[in-house]
Amino acid sequence: METNLGGERDERLAEMAAGGDRAAFEALMTRHRQAVYRLCWAATGNSFDADDAAQETFVRLFRSLPSYDATRPFGPWLRKIAWNTSLSVSRDAKAGVPRVPEGEAPEPVDPLPGPEAAAEWKEETEHVGAAMAGLPAELRTVLVLRAVEGLSYAEIAESTGVPAGTVMSRLSRARERMADLLGKGGKGGS
Repeated sequence: METNLGGERDERLAEMAAGGDRAAFEALMTRHRQAVYRLCWAATGNSFDADDAAQETFVRLFRSLPSYDATRPFGPWLRKIAWNTSLSVSRDAKAGVPRVPEGEAPEPVDPLPGPEAAAEWKEETEHVGAAMAGLPAELRTVLVLRAVEGLSYAEIAESTGVPAGTVMSRLSRARERMADLLGKGGKGGS
């Protein structure tokens, strides 16, 4: 029996999940899985560690739900968990042998229509992914949170635990570095 929880706000779903409602927790995971994965990839720089970090994020979310304050927005709280988890996974990966090549572009979550579109997407994401991998994690993360997730400076600051001024300067540096990286050896004129 499937319950339609799509219309519920995140904060209400979190309260319900904290009370043991499995469908509410699954709705939260479904709603946020792509954004969590993108943040984890931005922080770790590769899909293998991003997969680990995203899975661990939802485990930590489940364990932390009883302490969630539903009067505060859920999104920034979840992103903070994802950010901290990603940093932990990155530290663990750096302490050992790298498991995948740096700069691997994230795979699409939903399949693209047709082989031409898929090939074009793959070529473009490899190009951008390689440039993104050339950024330090703190620059890559603010860029993803702003450009892909559309977060405000204040939301990024809350998610990463750094002041908004630092977010703005990191974003500026990230944009400059991406322009340089995409310009060097990039696809001329495309």
